[in-house]
Amino acid sequence: MSIAELTAEQKTKLVEYAKKHVEWLEKPEGLASIKEHREHEKYFKERLSPENVGRLTVDQFREVYKTLWASNIWSNKDWYVDHRLLEPNGLDKLRQELGKLLYGSEEIDKRYDEFKANVKGFGPSSLSEILHFVFPDRFCLWNEKPKIVLPLLGLNLLPERFFKFQIRGGDDYLLCVRALGAIKDELKDLGIADFIDLDIFFWHIFSDRIPPESPRVKTKPLHVVTKIGSMPEKIEISDHEGAEYYLLELGNKLGFFTYTPDKSKVFHNQKLEDVATLKEILPFIGERDIGSAREIDVIWLGEEDENPKDCFEVEHTTDIVRGLNRLAQLKHMNVKFFIVAPEDRRSKFENEMEKYPYRGMRDLYRFISYNELASLVETANPFYELKNKLLGE
Repeated sequence: MSIAELTAEQKTKLVEYAKKHVEWLEKPEGLASIKEHREHEKYFKERLSPENVGRLTVDQFREVYKTLWASNIWSNKDWYVDHRLLEPNGLDKLRQELGKLLYGSEEIDKRYDEFKANVKGFGPSSLSEILHFVFPDRFCLWNEKPKIVLPLLGLNLLPERFFKFQIRGGDDYLLCVRALGAIKDELKDLGIADFIDLDIFFWHIFSDRIPPESPRVKTKPLHVVTKIGSMPEKIEISDHEGAEYYLLELGNKLGFFTYTPDKSKVFHNQKLEDVATLKEILPFIGERDIGSAREIDVIWLGEEDENPKDCFEVEHTTDIVRGLNRLAQLKHMNVKFFIVAPEDRRSKFENEMEKYPYRGMRDLYRFISYNELASLVETANPFYELKNKLLGE
């Protein structure tokens, strides 16, 4: 698949933004962004050089991953490195596959796919960040910034699905490189010499648009993984915070990544942001719907693709219709929806399910009472304690 060519109108708009960007680069914010990017480049080029990548120690690999901007979505980076990278892959494989990804003889799309097939735990943002900063003249960074900035600039150079979902593999990444390369080449006379310069340009536009949303702006406290045995044997759920807490704990045990927007809420003297494994979620749908979807009370996301699998709205006293509408934002995805509420609200749920438009989506929705959720957690606890005892975590 070839990328679309830039139109005259798109080129004009690009140049207008780039001229403002040149002025911004002379300001403290611009100079700080250049310094941050170039220090990032220096670090990865040195740590992942041909001489060093095959000699990475556990501590060095841990440092490399934690230095990635893409790793900032994880509340506890050490937990992620241990349980999602080192344990399933092993250090030897990680060193070998990183070396092949960076310095193999095949084209980048083939190397990208081989790495994804052989190594668990790396998504497009982290993979492209590594490639980008080791070889900024050849490879682009593909993360939330271009996903937001390109549509903002009216640059429809890539398939729409690239902006709604994760890219699928090496072919998709190669298209991203070509599309962003065309933009880079168009702006070369305005100081965009490599893909790092282009990313600084994107960061300028992105940070002006939504500064609070960037995981690089704000660092959250580390996630503390709660041991299963710390839960009481008898579970009682009587409020919104308790339901969210146990949904997050249960999702963690079942192997999902978990997210809640209610980061400051507290249950059992623990903030919910310290129970969830993700502090931010990647854009998985169009910008029109992502704002609403990000407010879903609890989301369980797949380990491999980081896309939502199960979404839960806790409706303690609020209108159930509000929760149904919010969940419906993801009706085009393969997602299961759950309303979690006291048992006496089940009849309200069933009544709404008979109305338009929900009756057409009846198979997508389920109701779970607080007591049913408590029973599910109680049942899961001894199973996972025994599993961990016999098989390990």
